[in-house]
Parts: sequence; structure tokens; C-alpha cells
Amino acid sequence: MEIKQTSMTFRFALSVLESEFNSVYRGVKTVDEMCTTLVDRISWEGEDGGKLYHQFETKSGPNMIVGEDSVIALAESYYNR
Repeated sequence: MEIKQTSMTFRFALSVLESEFNSVYRGVKTVDEMCTTLVDRISWEGEDGGKLYHQFETKSGPNMIVGEDSVIALAESYYNR
């Protein structure tokens, strides 16, 4: 019988996502920091410029970003399946 953790720490959640995405965690940036061009800004229209996103550099395929408020819930969905 496998015993799974019931309360996930933020750091553990990041490690679950690293594994799931087959990636390396590259840190956090705000929407404003990610928007370096007008096209970027248009893509993020309506999003709070101060919202935090965690970046994962994948080994193959598109890189991933996950909102600060979604990290634990997303990691739990992968971990608990």
C-alpha cells in the first residue's frame, strides 16, 4: 500500500511539477517581467502585471509556466492520480 503525503509544501509541489513536466525549475517572474514587447503585453491583456508565475524549462516540448495560486493544486492533481 502506497502512502501519500496529505499536506504538500510549496517546494515539494515545485519538485512534483518539475518531474511531471520533465523540466528544470527556473524561478518566478511577474507578468510585467515576462512582457518585454508590445505583443507580449497584448497576450497578457487583462492580467495583473504583478501576478507571479513559476517557470519550468522542459527538456523537450514547450516550456511551462504555472500561476502562483495554482502550483499546489496542480501538483496535487498529478501526485494523487
